[in-house]
Amino acid sequence: MSIEAEHLSDAVRALFVMNDHGLFTSFATAVAGLTAAQAASVPAPRFNSVWAVVNHVRFWQEVTLLQMRRLPVDRGALGAENGWPPAGDQAGSPGDPETTAGLREAAWQAAVERCLEVNRGLAEATAALSDEALVAPLAPGRAAPWQLVQGMIAHNAYHTCEVISIRHMLGLWLART
Repeated sequence: MSIEAEHLSDAVRALFVMNDHGLFTSFATAVAGLTAAQAASVPAPRFNSVWAVVNHVRFWQEVTLLQMRRLPVDRGALGAENGWPPAGDQAGSPGDPETTAGLREAAWQAAVERCLEVNRGLAEATAALSDEALVAPLAPGRAAPWQLVQGMIAHNAYHTCEVISIRHMLGLWLART
């Protein structure tokens, strides 16, 4: 294990889930407390829903993790060729409205948990890298793991801000303590 790999791993994880950082809001905090209906709401034309952003962030963390493990990346199997998996069945299905609402809530919570799990996996894979593995390109002419990880940190920070903006547009302000 490398000290730099451990540092990057801590950043991947802390910036994503740490509740009390003081300098920023984590992704986990930004999505916490939303219902499925709130997460599926699109605040204006050409905007995303929070649910869509959660799936998008999960998708690219999975792509990065597969790349770091030198495994094939099948975007279709990950949910979307374009990097934006659908946000789930928001129209509901015929039948009991309570059951339908319960299924949507479970699907929303599963989407959030999967995103958090993939982040944990990415942090663990990063921490396990040696100094040599951290800087070695994954293939000729391709990025090295440290570049992928730093890119993912920036990507996740961008989308955390997007989630916060969507929440604010919907009047779903984050509680400040």
